[in-house]
Amino acid sequence: MFTGIDDVDWASMHHAYGDASDVPELLRGLASADPDEREAALDGMHGAVHHQGDVYDSTVACIPFLFELVATAGLPGRGGIVGLLRSIDGDGRDVEEMDFGCDDEEEYDAWVRNLAGAESATRARGGLLLDLLDDPDAGLRQELPGALVQLHDDPATVLAALCRRLATEQDARVLRATATALGELGVRNPEFARRVEEALTALALPATGRTEPGLRLAALVQLARCAPGRLPERTVKTAVDAMREAREAREGPEDAGDTADTAGAETASALGTPTMISYLRRLRASQRGTVRASWATDLLVELHYALDDRVAERFALLEDQLRSPDWGQRREAIDMGGLLLTGWRGPHEESVRLLGEQLREADPRIVRWAAKELERLYAIGGPATGALAERVAAGPGTAPQARWNETSYGAALCALAAQGDARAVPGLVEVLRFGHVPEDLGGWIDRMDPDGVAALLPVLLRRLSAIDPRERPGRTRFLLEAVAAARPDEVVEPVLRLLRVPGLRGAAVEALARLGATAREALPELRRLARDKDPGHRVDVAAALWAAGGEQDLVLSVLAEGLAGERWFQRYDALRTIARMGPGAAGLLPALRGLRRSSEKSGGWVAGALAVALWQVGRDPDESVPALLHAWSEHRDNRPEAAGAWARMGSAAAPAVPLLRRELASARRHDNTGGRGRNRYRCAEDERLLRHGRAVIAAVES
Repeated sequence: MFTGIDDVDWASMHHAYGDASDVPELLRGLASADPDEREAALDGMHGAVHHQGDVYDSTVACIPFLFELVATAGLPGRGGIVGLLRSIDGDGRDVEEMDFGCDDEEEYDAWVRNLAGAESATRARGGLLLDLLDDPDAGLRQELPGALVQLHDDPATVLAALCRRLATEQDARVLRATATALGELGVRNPEFARRVEEALTALALPATGRTEPGLRLAALVQLARCAPGRLPERTVKTAVDAMREAREAREGPEDAGDTADTAGAETASALGTPTMISYLRRLRASQRGTVRASWATDLLVELHYALDDRVAERFALLEDQLRSPDWGQRREAIDMGGLLLTGWRGPHEESVRLLGEQLREADPRIVRWAAKELERLYAIGGPATGALAERVAAGPGTAPQARWNETSYGAALCALAAQGDARAVPGLVEVLRFGHVPEDLGGWIDRMDPDGVAALLPVLLRRLSAIDPRERPGRTRFLLEAVAAARPDEVVEPVLRLLRVPGLRGAAVEALARLGATAREALPELRRLARDKDPGHRVDVAAALWAAGGEQDLVLSVLAEGLAGERWFQRYDALRTIARMGPGAAGLLPALRGLRRSSEKSGGWVAGALAVALWQVGRDPDESVPALLHAWSEHRDNRPEAAGAWARMGSAAAPAVPLLRRELASARRHDNTGGRGRNRYRCAEDERLLRHGRAVIAAVES
């Protein structure tokens, strides 16, 4: 083993932490009889030789020796080495899209050579992996199917080998990995898609007998990827049945490693090693420790992503998962529910109700997670309101704590308040009384009826009058937003006091703008600030001055300067105020038209604010509709406001109807551009877009 390793001039090469003279020791560590030493060596390879995915000259030099290790019969831990090789290969990475982070041309050329060398060296040896498909090491066999699809240069050979392996393989994890690799092969090689589809269909819907539920589910996931238009009608039933079998069955030996990294678990001692690999394994095990057949939950997540815009199927799967008696499956369903409900339009009522049902759980973590998602879903959260109110009515159990909103009660209270439900008011009063100010309190008050707001006013005013602005300025800003949303007459004097505090001036000005005519006594101070040549808050001051009834000429002068500002947000803020002024800002129409002619200064979000301002001020559909159509295509975030302008325009918005029909027919919410992770979309904005779009179509067709 390691023939020629000492002939390599490792000291002349580099890795992330200097010269590569320690690499031979790491490679030999991968072949150690000590599992902890093997894991430390693999961690060192990832941490230095392949640090954060980087490829050095030493990385390329390692490749022949890594393949030699993989081919060594009986050596434990080879699955982890295969995973390392796949990462070094890069799987077709595009150098043009990668950020090198250095302007040195010689270094860049060397970097490109290393990447190309890594790909060439791994692909040249990919065929060696075919001979290992029947190796006794299940951890290795689990890694091989995906590696073959990635590294072997003959997909037809790989397809035949994987199909043969399906007929003889007994390990459930390896079978699932093989099905996943088949799907990936079909996606990468469309010419084999039909044969892959046939193989996967036979696994997902066997003609005779029943395959292992995990294999059925894995095959279904890959069918959704390879042939989304030809999924079987009973896709949802097949997935649901497999999930139920998985959680009801007693886990067998083949599932013993499912809560760990099976490619490396066999290399570690029971206590683990002080390495990143071991830490990540323990973290995953702790997250999955209460989940029966965690692979089933993982596969269902993959099925959701594969189904993509097939919302009827996805909501049906989500509802079944939210009803699961398995704690872990419901935890994953809550997370997926937040993504699906904020990002896609569909039959959401039952899913929202089932999210609400999680608040009746005894486990405070489930309650907290579900409530956090429901807070984001306030625009469609009606079906969960009863469950939220019940949880809030049960009380916090203890006095409000410093991090009250991180408790299950606090999360439920925030979600109920986010819907503007008056039943949240007593709890909010207690929270405010004990010194806490929710960041989103102003938005919650905006959605409340006057009776609910009236009950909050005494404590809001008391807090605002007594606050020391030198302490916790963030809390003061939240209070200002809340009292401005409530609009009490008594608030102007304490806001004026805060207006003189430099760090709070912007928040105080914004509060005065919302108070409108109530803030007339602030006019002298606002006039002074409007004449101040410091541009910091002048546009906001102009908005407050206009709202309070101040001099229109002074307001228009400040806004004209904002329109000519060099920074996009100056123009954007000025346009928002001009739109609120409507025909009162008619004197700025020439400036608005001039700004529209400048593509450099009127792109992105500015395009949306400009188009709305043109309509609100000029009320000329012939001028406004083209501007709104441009804003619609310029940035997705402009769409709710554009639709709102068309709704106010009525039948004159007829040119926008085809575009609105396409938007309303989309399964995705307007700002959902795809991707994975915990991203949440602006559900409330999208619901507003849908409402305005339907109003426009109704007005044009009536």
